[in-house]
Amino acid sequence: MTRRWLMATALMAVPAALAAGVVALTAHTEHTESAWTLLPSTATIGVLGALLAGLRPRYAGGWLLFATGVAFLFGQIAEQLAHAGLESLGPPTGSAAWALWVTNWIYPPALVPFFVLLPLTFPDGRLPSPRWRPVAVIAVTLAAVLVVLGAIGMPTLILGPRQWPNPHALDALVAVAPTAYLLAQLATLAAALAATASLVVRWRAADHSTRRQILWVVLALGVVCGAFAVDATVALLAPAAYPMVFPVIQLTPIVVPVAVVVAVLRHRLFDIELLVSHALVYALLTAVLVLVYTAVATAVGIALPDSGDAVGHLLAAALVAVAFAPLREWLQREVGRRLFGDRAEPYAALVRLSRELKGPSSPDGVLATLAISVAEALKSPYAAVLPAGDGPSGRRAEHGRRPADGLGLVSVELTHGGECVGRLVVAQRGHQAFSAADLRLLSDLALPIGAALHALHLSVDLHRSRERLVLTVEEERRRLGRDLHDSLGPSLAAISMQVETATSLVHSDPDRAAGLLSDLLDQTEHAVRETRLLAHNHRPPALDALGLVPALEAHIGHLTAIPVVLAVPRPLPHLPAAIEIAAYRIALEALNNVVAHADARHCGLRVVHDGHLLVVEVDDDGRGIPGDHRVGVGQESMRERAEELGGSLMVMTGRSGRGTMVRAVLPCSLTQCSQVSPPPDPTIAQAAPGQEC
Repeated sequence: MTRRWLMATALMAVPAALAAGVVALTAHTEHTESAWTLLPSTATIGVLGALLAGLRPRYAGGWLLFATGVAFLFGQIAEQLAHAGLESLGPPTGSAAWALWVTNWIYPPALVPFFVLLPLTFPDGRLPSPRWRPVAVIAVTLAAVLVVLGAIGMPTLILGPRQWPNPHALDALVAVAPTAYLLAQLATLAAALAATASLVVRWRAADHSTRRQILWVVLALGVVCGAFAVDATVALLAPAAYPMVFPVIQLTPIVVPVAVVVAVLRHRLFDIELLVSHALVYALLTAVLVLVYTAVATAVGIALPDSGDAVGHLLAAALVAVAFAPLREWLQREVGRRLFGDRAEPYAALVRLSRELKGPSSPDGVLATLAISVAEALKSPYAAVLPAGDGPSGRRAEHGRRPADGLGLVSVELTHGGECVGRLVVAQRGHQAFSAADLRLLSDLALPIGAALHALHLSVDLHRSRERLVLTVEEERRRLGRDLHDSLGPSLAAISMQVETATSLVHSDPDRAAGLLSDLLDQTEHAVRETRLLAHNHRPPALDALGLVPALEAHIGHLTAIPVVLAVPRPLPHLPAAIEIAAYRIALEALNNVVAHADARHCGLRVVHDGHLLVVEVDDDGRGIPGDHRVGVGQESMRERAEELGGSLMVMTGRSGRGTMVRAVLPCSLTQCSQVSPPPDPTIAQAAPGQEC
């Protein structure tokens, strides 16, 4: 037995001994009714409070329950001692007088720890925030005020139907004590209501585990409040039945310490959400039917004063019988939707998801909205949207707290067009597994979420492509401007200066002027070559002069290290310039890699257009892709060229099972090709030497 269990056992012995004292005293008096009806509640509160205080000594709730139970047990012992000393008609004397005095002030302040401080500090023993400290201070002050007013302020001591003057009352307090005592009791009730409200505030900001703990106490307090409401109703409307109802009402406070102990020690063992659902449904159903029955019976009795009572009760009973089933079904649906989400109305969940997606515009906002919508639709404590790969925003979107043990998680694949775009992970509600309706709702939600995730992928990819395009264009402009400034610009400036010099020497020194003009011809030819080089780097002239296939044939003709076979199964349409240059650059880079790295004997180049896609394949029989292969600059450049046009590039093992195959797929429909002007005739493109630039 551990030290805490020893401490709990020692503490539980205190209320147990006091309860035994109450039992022993009631055997010698005739006033046992109130003792036996109140003793089970007070003894249970004291014992469970002692158990909780011993096992969780740092948690204030156990000590508060212990204090309430012990105080009430002391009051019951004092009450029985006072009854035992009232054998004569005169005032009590000796120990009976002291017991009577204690009985008159010990009960009201003992309610403050139970109804105010306990809910105010549940479930961790601390206040929800510093702003609730005044409520705790006022509650403790009220307890002290009730003790003082009851002990030395009230002018009389009451025990059952009899009363006597209070020998300890102070004259200065007697005049104001009754009014102040009533105000203090009303203030205590207000503090209890504020403490209950603090549970609601704490619940709204708590995680799922803490919410489950709070629900236990909220349910117990609801039972106690309902019992008190029944007690008041019976006392006002059916006083003859009150003696039978009152003993049951006094037993209901037992549920509060039981709920506190379960919430602190074993709150994961039971499904509190399901219990709260059924309790709310039947509590609301009972209240509504009682009101309907009372209203109908009263209305008929007023309308038919002679024979209306029997008819009114009959009509009220019939109406209650007819309304019971549909009302219970409607309440169950509404309470279930509040507690468990939209599993009974998947269409409403889908509409709500569509409306919520209209708000956010950023990728992070869309993902967060998806996770929140799923969690709210299923009333799940945790939901996460996990995009495939790196995801459109580079990270997942989560709502709530993921279960520490990872148990109770349900994962659904998000697909669009047969492609997996991510996963949807949802946590079950405590120990209650998802029902078939929950799983159907989850599957229905996965369809629009998959479509939204796919659209988000496309949007992010488009944004990134635009960024890359802008950066590429700007870099190309910078490079071209730098080349023009550093090479062609100085050449043209030198030519201009020499022209001026030759012009000035034409008449004074013709021979030198002729020499300068001869040098100018060489410099001009050099400038023309530089201009052609710049144009070739910007766009290979072979594409404009010959077209894609002849340009590839011309390049293959210059490769002597390895034989390359070009295959074009069917004639290519007139390709857009961007597609043409991307295919040309990718093919040349892949062929250069084969020559430099593959150590191959044969290589094939295949170019085919199927009406929608242009496919370029370079397949060799070399040594293949090594295990420690790292993507180089050339391969990354090929991939970027393909992806900029919405295509893809794959590097894989060759068709023969050996070597390497580079396969580029570029989107190019016939509609795009029909809008392209045919390339110029090569014979016309060969201009005169003087018109080459």
